[in-house]
Amino acid sequence: MKEKRKVNILRTWACIVYLSIPVFFVISCVQSTPGGSQRIKEDQETEEAPPPQATILFDESAGEASTASNFYFLFDMSGSMDDKCSGERKIDGAKEAVARFMKNIPDDVNIGLMVFGTRTAEGYEETLPLGPNNKQKFLDIINNLQPTSQTPLGEALLAGVGKVVEQYKKQLGYGIYRIIIITDGEQTGIDLREPCRFLSQHGFIGLYSIGLCMKKSHTLKKYSLSYRDANNYEQLEQALVEATAESDVFDANLFDETVYKSDTTNH
Repeated sequence: MKEKRKVNILRTWACIVYLSIPVFFVISCVQSTPGGSQRIKEDQETEEAPPPQATILFDESAGEASTASNFYFLFDMSGSMDDKCSGERKIDGAKEAVARFMKNIPDDVNIGLMVFGTRTAEGYEETLPLGPNNKQKFLDIINNLQPTSQTPLGEALLAGVGKVVEQYKKQLGYGIYRIIIITDGEQTGIDLREPCRFLSQHGFIGLYSIGLCMKKSHTLKKYSLSYRDANNYEQLEQALVEATAESDVFDANLFDETVYKSDTTNH
C-alpha cells in the first residue's frame, strides 16, 4: 500500500514539473494519469501533398495554336433526375435552364457534353465532342435525355478530363478549359478522390460544380474551383452563368435576374 502511494506521489510531482514547461507536456501528463480512460485526440486531417503536374507533350503537326475557350459539360441523367423539385421534374427544369443559358454563349466557344447515368457498359457516354458551333447540337441532345440509371460521376469525370486534355493538345496549350458538372446526387461508382486527384494534375482545367436540389452540399464542394447549390432552376441558370462569366467570353449582364421570381425554398 505504501509503495502504491509512493508511485502516485511521484506521478503527481511529475505532473507539477510538467506544468512549468510548455503546454503540450501538460497534455502528455493528463494522458498518463492512472485510471484515466479518456484520451485527448487530435482530429486534424493529414493534408495530402499536391500531386505533381502531368507532363504534356505537344505535336505541332497534329494541332494548331488557338485561344478558344472550352466548356465541357458533365450532365447527370440518373434515375433521381425524374424526381420533382421546385414544382417540376428535375430533368425538365434543368433542360429549360440550360436552353436559356446556352442562347448567350458565343458560337466560337468550344462546347462538349458527356452524360452519366446511361445504360451503357461504362455508365457514361460522350454525346458531343468539344467543338465550335455546337450549341444547337448540345440542346438537341439535352432535350432528348431521360433519367435512367445510377450516378457513376467519378468514372465520367476521369473520362471527361481525358477528353479535355486531348483538346488542350490540339490547341497547343492555349485557351481556357473548364469542366462544368450538373448533378443532383452523390456518386454511386468510384471514390471522387481518384478522379479529382487526376484532375488536379492538370492545373489548366477548372472544375465548376452545381448541386441541383440537394438536401446538403455535394462531395464535389471539397474539390471544385467553384461550387454552387441550386435549389431551383433560376439558380441553376445563374450558376451556369457564373461558371462561364469569368472566362471573358460570356457577358453576365445578358442574364436578367428580374425576369424570374425569387425562390429560396429548400427542396
